Amino acid sequence: MLVIGLTGGIGTGKTEVTRVLRELGAVVIESDKVAHHSYEPRTEAHKAIVSRFGEQVMGDSGDIDRSVLGEIVFSDPVGLKDLEALVLPATHKLIETTLKDEEKHGTKVVVIEVAKLYENGWDHLSDTVWTIEAPEEQIVKRVEQRSGLSESDIKARIAAQMTRDERIDRADTVIENNTTLEDLRNQIVKLWESISQ
Repeated sequence: MLVIGLTGGIGTGKTEVTRVLRELGAVVIESDKVAHHSYEPRTEAHKAIVSRFGEQVMGDSGDIDRSVLGEIVFSDPVGLKDLEALVLPATHKLIETTLKDEEKHGTKVVVIEVAKLYENGWDHLSDTVWTIEAPEEQIVKRVEQRSGLSESDIKARIAAQMTRDERIDRADTVIENNTTLEDLRNQIVKLWESISQ
């Protein structure tokens, strides 16, 4: 089984790349979605998050309101570190379990999509790392359109991540998402063909 670690900063196109890889036959593990499972009500992480950040982060249903939590942690580096310390170990364990299950099922290619792959020290989970990169002005435009965040909020999130150059230096494959979706798709299809020979 080939495990691809897929990384890249906010707004670089990870969602589009995972969509194409799924179409081509890969099993995709989205770490953000796994993390959300790790702090559902009645989990250890849920209790710890509410204890650390207060009941203001809970929605009416008792779930963690991720937009409220996001506003808090992205303007507070200590809060962000605390949140990651609560959520990352549980997420890592769930991903490892999923990888074992996929191997048992005879899956050929698994993609683990993680924005902070290197920062979390999770590159060891994959056989090869692909990073998706894009110019900052394109990132700001994309994220503004899809999220309604202000330019300064987006730049704060970019600044909280590893730099483009650091990711490029460490990755095995660099995918530049700086033109059209069709071009991005063509790059992914070529890469897929090279690994599925």
